[in-house]
Amino acid sequence: MLGRLIRHFIRLPLQLLRQTLKQVTFSKPPVLSNSLPVAGLDESHAHTVLSALRQAARSPEEVELSDLWLATLQLAQIASDRLLRDLKSVDRTLSFWRTRQKQGQHLAFMLLGQGPISFVKDVGRLVSRQHSQRKLTASDKIERRVIVLRSLRSTLTEALAAVHTEAGTLYLRGTRQRRGATNATAGTSNLEPRLFVQAKRAIMLTNACIAETFDGLAAKVVEVIGASETARIQAADALVRDAAVLHALGPTASRRMFTVDSEQHLVEAGAAASSSSQPRAPTEEDIPVGSISGSIGRAAAALGIELPEGKGLSANTALSQAASISARQRRLVRLPHWVRMPSRYQQYWVRYSVATAVALWTSLFLYKHSRLAGSRDLEVWTRNAVDVVIASYQEHVIKPLATLRDELFKTFRERRSIVSSDEFEADKASLQRMLADFEADYLKAHKGHQPQIGAPPAEPAAGDAGQQVAALPGMEFMMQCYEDELKKPIRNLVNGQLARSLLIQVQKLKVDTESAMLEMDQILKANELSIALVAAVPAFLVAGATLVLVWRWLTPSPPNRSWEALPCRMAMVELERAILALLEDGSAENQGMLVYRLALVYEEAYSLFRRFDTSSGPSEWPNLRQDLIELASPLHKQKLRTSKRMMRVYTIFKF
Repeated sequence: MLGRLIRHFIRLPLQLLRQTLKQVTFSKPPVLSNSLPVAGLDESHAHTVLSALRQAARSPEEVELSDLWLATLQLAQIASDRLLRDLKSVDRTLSFWRTRQKQGQHLAFMLLGQGPISFVKDVGRLVSRQHSQRKLTASDKIERRVIVLRSLRSTLTEALAAVHTEAGTLYLRGTRQRRGATNATAGTSNLEPRLFVQAKRAIMLTNACIAETFDGLAAKVVEVIGASETARIQAADALVRDAAVLHALGPTASRRMFTVDSEQHLVEAGAAASSSSQPRAPTEEDIPVGSISGSIGRAAAALGIELPEGKGLSANTALSQAASISARQRRLVRLPHWVRMPSRYQQYWVRYSVATAVALWTSLFLYKHSRLAGSRDLEVWTRNAVDVVIASYQEHVIKPLATLRDELFKTFRERRSIVSSDEFEADKASLQRMLADFEADYLKAHKGHQPQIGAPPAEPAAGDAGQQVAALPGMEFMMQCYEDELKKPIRNLVNGQLARSLLIQVQKLKVDTESAMLEMDQILKANELSIALVAAVPAFLVAGATLVLVWRWLTPSPPNRSWEALPCRMAMVELERAILALLEDGSAENQGMLVYRLALVYEEAYSLFRRFDTSSGPSEWPNLRQDLIELASPLHKQKLRTSKRMMRVYTIFKF
């Protein structure tokens, strides 16, 4: 911990200087929101639709209608962001309790894993025997939490699916035909009236869906977590069984609100309707702009926000405002304390309590033996510990290194040998002279008669001192004579050369011994160096570990991008499972889960590329973002094929 603080203090001035230089020399690009665009309507798509509406506008009401379309997109984006934020919290809590349900040891966790306050309350219930009124085991309590959280997640996913489904009508498909028309005059004359009719319908349906969804969501949440414990479980079970309630409620209420607004417009325009001989049914073209503004107000009131007034805003500015507004809003679903996931302190409060008790006992012990309490024990213990460390350091680090240095630079050169090379060469030369004199005297005494000599020995290897001594000139002749003399040892001991040959062999034995001593001396020198190296191994380990720690402390290793991308890959796997579930059952809950899983992939990928993709070269993020946005669009039908292509093409989803 102390080393980490020191490292941060050392790096802080360098980081500040680098950030200052970066701000001065480079222009910071605008940061986009990391939330998934509602129904795939990102800045590019919104700008296309908004430009088509403003270019086709021919009256102030039509210009105002384009601003109302942008305000509706803001409301849909805010609603999607808030639902996704609450859904992430609920799903995270649900995953925690499901994991605890699979791990077992429910009683120990429910008693000791929810904080000291919960522990005191549970112990109080056990002492007062209040648990006899409700015979609920720890497994039942965890299962109850799972049921309630599943109900909340089902409610939120259905609401999210309703918002994204109705927000998909904001695409205004006529804008694509308008962009692709070859004749601008002919294209606008036929498409402009229909374009504004689609805009009115999309605005009314989207706002009505937002208002109805959030009003119904509040009631559902109260029904699940606000009732008594028995009613809470019954409501949770009912919500799990009836997963399509909110999906059926949303479109029906939206169309009913659309009909009411149309009839209200007919009452206000009664004079024009009474003058007609055949009264016509209310159509979408008859809806006034004021009624559309009222629907936006109702949707904003259901969200509990107030949109800033602004005309002529760009799509980027409007979506940035929506992101900032949704970030400031409180959560829609406030989980009760008995459902919430316990914090890390609550889960491990026993460990932290024991660690705190040990720390307090250690502090009191140190205080009693310190100079503050009039004791010198700490100084004595510290001095003894320092002496032991210094002695151990000197014995196992400094001394082996010094010995190794001496072996390399001093002992290897200055150490005296048992037998010197000069003595060996002198004795060897003396042996050679003895052999030469013996051969000459023997030939003179026997008048040139030579003893029979066997096959010549093999040539000795180069550098072998013992073999060189055995192969001296005259040595073989002397040994043959020695063999002949041994046939009559008593006579030859007096009259022959037997005694002389024995003395020559003694000289040869001396030379051989000196040769072996020289070789042994070389082996001892090599062994002494090896022993010194082995003794210095602890010193090398300590020095190497110190260097590695210092190097890592000064130059931290770069992050492992494969490990950092693991949450994104797992989120992509969950997205593919959600797509398969939607293909099997197209319920509102599965639609909402698909949007939620897609939002998780978008958030993880955005975070990764923002941290690691800082180069100015080509990047995968633009194409990956476009594919994720297309998956969020309700107009995109080949979602499974697109997801498989993404897993196959992008490196972020590979190991």
